[in-house]
Amino acid sequence: MHHERNGLNQRLTGIVVAGAIALLLGAVTAGAATRNMVGALGVLAPSVEAPYAFESGPAVLGKKQGVYPPTAGFATVQVAGATAGTFVGRQVTLPPNKMNFVGGNFRDFPAFPNVGHVTRTNMDVQQGATFMNAAGALAFCPGPGCVNNGAGTAISWCPPLAHNPAAPAPGTAMNPIGNWNCTSYGNPGAGNRRGIIRISNDSGAPHFGGTLSLLRNFRTTVWRVPVAPSTPMANNAQVLRDFQIANNFPWTGGKNNFAFTANPGNPGPRLLGRLNARGAVEATFGCANGVGTVGQVYAGIPPAIGPFNPIVIQGNNCGTDPVGALPGQGWGFRMTTGTISGSDDFPFSDETTALGTPFNPNRILQTAAQGFFFTRMGDDSVVGTVRNLVLLGGAVAVDPSSGNVFHRITHLRMRMQVPEPAGAVGLLVGVGGLVAIARRRR
Repeated sequence: MHHERNGLNQRLTGIVVAGAIALLLGAVTAGAATRNMVGALGVLAPSVEAPYAFESGPAVLGKKQGVYPPTAGFATVQVAGATAGTFVGRQVTLPPNKMNFVGGNFRDFPAFPNVGHVTRTNMDVQQGATFMNAAGALAFCPGPGCVNNGAGTAISWCPPLAHNPAAPAPGTAMNPIGNWNCTSYGNPGAGNRRGIIRISNDSGAPHFGGTLSLLRNFRTTVWRVPVAPSTPMANNAQVLRDFQIANNFPWTGGKNNFAFTANPGNPGPRLLGRLNARGAVEATFGCANGVGTVGQVYAGIPPAIGPFNPIVIQGNNCGTDPVGALPGQGWGFRMTTGTISGSDDFPFSDETTALGTPFNPNRILQTAAQGFFFTRMGDDSVVGTVRNLVLLGGAVAVDPSSGNVFHRITHLRMRMQVPEPAGAVGLLVGVGGLVAIARRRR
């Protein structure tokens, strides 16, 4: 009887230990495809200096990014496969709504006398995305839009003067839309805008990336100046208060290569106004025609950082332009870990990260003849158990009413840490305890 009881205890011990170890291994395997992630997501306007450099955002998860404090705790992402390690090029899935954000924006345009300023509030919603090798912006080069008439391995493109829905960019090798081989924003060729965007990867790069749909819900007031004041600071400038309201409207950066997005507005009242030294509308004095109603009284320019109060009411019989301004134009590109650069006429500076950071670079002033230049670099690198992934979605945009050509960059940064198997450690302790109990029974 003693030997039978001892054998039974041994069998029970083996079953308990085997079951616990199986549970342990199952927990390790199941958790290996999830990564803790700190990071940031936002839309940058590289030609604009801080604090306005982010046209929207950023959402900052778990760790301060440059001068921007966290807006939420760390998030989790999924990686392909069940191995516990991490490595460059491993597929990453960012679930939806991990990096949503709200905010506001004020921007003036001293280089464009026919534009006063823009005031906007926004709520941006991040859709789910998967990033992998052979899915980035240059994964489809050679092909339409690549340099050397489609035979190259990079993009160097100047946009057309206007979008033609019947012949969208980039066109075909027999009928290119825009300049496929643009070497300088100052010489884009007939029928094209004076602005250039370039995308390049290292030789032999796996073209890591993908598409990212970032949807914006916004209310914007765009102040234009069709009639300048008689003298500086006079109260007789004529200003147009146009507005935009949009829901689930996609940002251009991160969309498929050369995907076009129009940004139409609603015409508002024509008012008498006073401009400040930078050309922004400082105050208004009723309808320019003297007979209508303004719709909402203008409270003046907001402080440098909020609150932002766009006016989205048309007014009544107040000289509203029945046609309104032409819709804004934008061409976007897939997310990439490569390098994105661009240049245009304004604001006569060279953006560099020397002695700065990607979120707050320095600027070197240049002459009007030299224009504006910027360069941003993505990244996919591993140090120890930490993978640093920086994905950039480039875009070039145009305001046809002013002729302003500018750039936008959807900037996604994810710093992923292989998770410590905390649950597995607990199970190991439990296994040791069960074995000890079994031994005591023996």
